Amino acid sequence: MLILVSILLALGLLFWVVQSLLLLQTLRVLPALRGRRRSARADDPLVSVIVPARNEQVVVEAAIRSRLEDSDPQLEFILVDDRSTDSTGMILDHLAETDPRVRVVHVEELPVRWLGKVHAMQVGMRHARGTWVLLSDADVHVAPGTVREAVDLARSLEVVHLAGLPAIQSPSLRLQLCLAPLQRVLILLLRLWSVRDPGSDAAMGVGAFNLVRRDAFEEAGGCEALRMEVIDDVGVGVMIKKHGGGSCTAFASACLRISWYDRFSDFIHGIQRGMAKRPSWCPRWVLALLVLIVAGLDLSPFIALVGGIVVAPVGWIGIGFSAWAVLLSAIVARRFGTSAAIAVMVPLNTLLATMVALRVVLRGGRHGRIQWRGTTYEVADLQQGSVVRFTGDGIRNETGEGP
Repeated sequence: MLILVSILLALGLLFWVVQSLLLLQTLRVLPALRGRRRSARADDPLVSVIVPARNEQVVVEAAIRSRLEDSDPQLEFILVDDRSTDSTGMILDHLAETDPRVRVVHVEELPVRWLGKVHAMQVGMRHARGTWVLLSDADVHVAPGTVREAVDLARSLEVVHLAGLPAIQSPSLRLQLCLAPLQRVLILLLRLWSVRDPGSDAAMGVGAFNLVRRDAFEEAGGCEALRMEVIDDVGVGVMIKKHGGGSCTAFASACLRISWYDRFSDFIHGIQRGMAKRPSWCPRWVLALLVLIVAGLDLSPFIALVGGIVVAPVGWIGIGFSAWAVLLSAIVARRFGTSAAIAVMVPLNTLLATMVALRVVLRGGRHGRIQWRGTTYEVADLQQGSVVRFTGDGIRNETGEGP
């Protein structure tokens, strides 16, 4: 038994060594947006900022006003009211009266075989005139100068797509506790350290800030290819990489901020749509077992710490690895712009995130349907229209042919 426990602890500590190397590599290679302003230039390309909004009356005005503080004359704003049943549409219309760069489009109906947000982005694309397009959620606060800085960075890196990682804020303490493990999973699952590598199929996209050169996006299939893709933001990056375009991910917590889910229950409901990605051949219990195995590996430094009560050398190893796990979590949180003080609660964070993952795996899309943005979709239809599919080594590019 002692030998078996030692082997399991060794595997867990090896997991943390590999994880640490990959996380540090990501922190090293990803550039950062700071929201630096500069004077307008004659050769600045026009950027169309497309913002789909559905029932966002609580947050949309403050978020859009933050964007309009950017005086860049080569920005236009296409605000798409996606079938809102609250006062979102009226708020957008009022904002359009305050700035000639703003145009509002109201969507009354959702076509068959389209996701609402993707269709709203498609409507925005029809009205956009820019060489570059920024696809961005309605609750994002953007510091002046950020959009132009992102275009400059993309051009200097010779990429046609740039995704900005925002700072995430939420009044829900439980959601804040889940952020630290989610950030680490995001880096590892999507292999963020290799997104810029043209030889890698690793891809990333962010709903808060997906900047893409219009011609490259349309050549890759545009919103039409994403019409049934539940993680459309990552889908943009996948499409660009698949069609040979350069892509980059940047930390942007200094200039991008979102308020993410006021209630913990809304957070769980929101991420359950990811179960549309579950392969039909993979039973839920297998995914649940995988979640428990990863959780055990993630908790291994602290298990070793407790084991020191029985075997002193194991305890000393546990102290070292536990301290490093806490420090690394704080470092990652600071780069993501989230609370380092909450991120250091590593055992509690991992346990809570594990419970959330198990609930999503066991209950998400359980009846073959997923509800999103007021519409119910069949999981089979979403899987048929998928652009992003997860495999054992990350994500795989698909053609994205919809049903």
